[in-house]
Amino acid sequence: MSKQKNNTKAGLYYRLSKDDERAGESLSIENQKRILEKYAHENGFEIVDEYIDDGWSGTNFNRPGVQRLLEDAKSGKINVIIVKDLSRFGRNYIEVGQYTEYIFPTYNIRFIAIGDNVDSAENENSGMDMTPIMNVFNEWHAANTSKKIRAVIESNAKAGKYRSNQAPYGYVKGDDEKRLPVRDEPAASNVLRMFEMRASGISPHKIAQTFNDEGIATPSDYKEEKFGIPNTRHSHHMWSAATIKQLLLNPTYLGHLVQLRTTTVSYKNKKTVKRDPDEMITVYNTHEAIVSQELWDKCREMEASVSQGKKTKRGIVLPLSGLVYCADCGNKMYMKYNNTRHSRKGPRVFYRENYTCGSYEKFGPESCSSHYIQIKILNQIVLEDIRSKISYVETDEKAAREEFLRRSEKKSVAETAADRKRLGQIKARLTELEKIIPSVYEDKVAGRIPEDICVGLLEKYRKEQSELKKERTALEKKLADNAQSKNDVDEFIKRLKTYMNVPELTREMCMELIEFVTVDECPGRYSKEPREIHIYYKLIDKNADIPQYRHKSEISEDI
Repeated sequence: MSKQKNNTKAGLYYRLSKDDERAGESLSIENQKRILEKYAHENGFEIVDEYIDDGWSGTNFNRPGVQRLLEDAKSGKINVIIVKDLSRFGRNYIEVGQYTEYIFPTYNIRFIAIGDNVDSAENENSGMDMTPIMNVFNEWHAANTSKKIRAVIESNAKAGKYRSNQAPYGYVKGDDEKRLPVRDEPAASNVLRMFEMRASGISPHKIAQTFNDEGIATPSDYKEEKFGIPNTRHSHHMWSAATIKQLLLNPTYLGHLVQLRTTTVSYKNKKTVKRDPDEMITVYNTHEAIVSQELWDKCREMEASVSQGKKTKRGIVLPLSGLVYCADCGNKMYMKYNNTRHSRKGPRVFYRENYTCGSYEKFGPESCSSHYIQIKILNQIVLEDIRSKISYVETDEKAAREEFLRRSEKKSVAETAADRKRLGQIKARLTELEKIIPSVYEDKVAGRIPEDICVGLLEKYRKEQSELKKERTALEKKLADNAQSKNDVDEFIKRLKTYMNVPELTREMCMELIEFVTVDECPGRYSKEPREIHIYYKLIDKNADIPQYRHKSEISEDI
């Protein structure tokens, strides 16, 4: 008997994955235990310890049970490893082969897989010769099972079955067959409120601070208090900006199911990665919405804004904070305080807030000029321009809409009409070509035209057909953009009407109406040269370049 056969300190290893549970009793931990204990007793092995991984995939070798098993084997606590079959030890043929062919022999560890007739102490054992093939087959089985499970999950997602373990804050899982989210108060009202606050220009940090000040329970604490779901994560029991941002991006609040947003790298690598939006599965209008599409869009618009605003020393966010840019260098203009003025009578103390070019403040006059402008003056200029647009809408809404539409589309009504006419011509010609091309074949078969003429005509018509289809696609996109421009103009007018009687410029007004403002160089105290302030509005000036990504673009609004 060889030295290896004298090894009797056995470790019994059992594994059952979630997929294996479908196989029933034959693969259960209890059944594996009966088989391995019987084998160990019949063959005189001393059972030192048992190692269990219940609910773990065989492709993952970071299982706690198998890791403890390997540590005990390397330390000499056990010198025999017994499993029901190779697939119980693992379904990654590279790693299984590495252990059975290299690591175990190095540490003089005997490996036995009962069902596959594998025993490393028996060199002439036929099962040992088949081990590489069986390992490959086991991995193929894992890959095939993974594909089937993914297909089932995708099918259920398309059918609108909610597959998350828990509904997001503001909902609970329903009792119906699809387990769709059901509105849950008061959490749902808190969700609606945070969306409304964000749409009004309040930052996620400020929203979190407000919720904390009011003692509103965090999502994890709320679930524990109301439903008894224990919070297993380390928590400070405080709202954070990160939590608010995460909730504000959850499309479930729109009443839609957007599932399969993440996936794993492969059936071997379980690292979670985000899917591309076109790979996600969306089923619309499956449950009651907490947030309207309009409110959702305003929040997305707020996220895309060039500024979130900063507090002043007085603890307030100015209406145009972060929205003002230097027209020459493209840098943001920052608020600065002037507290003293020197005169013949000596320094005089006063308090004044103004905007100056950020580049000038950081690097001095060699980089740019100050572009100094008093904040109260700039606020008044912007407010007057907004009021002029409101007045225009009140006086002649139709004319205002047409002007805003021209500004939004950057092309004339005549050009749009010409595009529609051309699209109609293209569609008519494509219909003709669909009839002409088959008729050329018929004429060739009937002998009415020679083959070389037939080939030439077909080549000509197909080329024309291909070019017309490309032109049709481009025109349809342009006209679709025009339709969106009309919606944007309607939304802009709707927003203007909400501020008809506002006495002063507010932060909320600016965040809803203003994309950004650029300030030209100050001409000097005694100069008679006009100074230009360029105001770019949301929705109707969407084609304007963000200042920091341009040098100097066309003027959108001159005052």
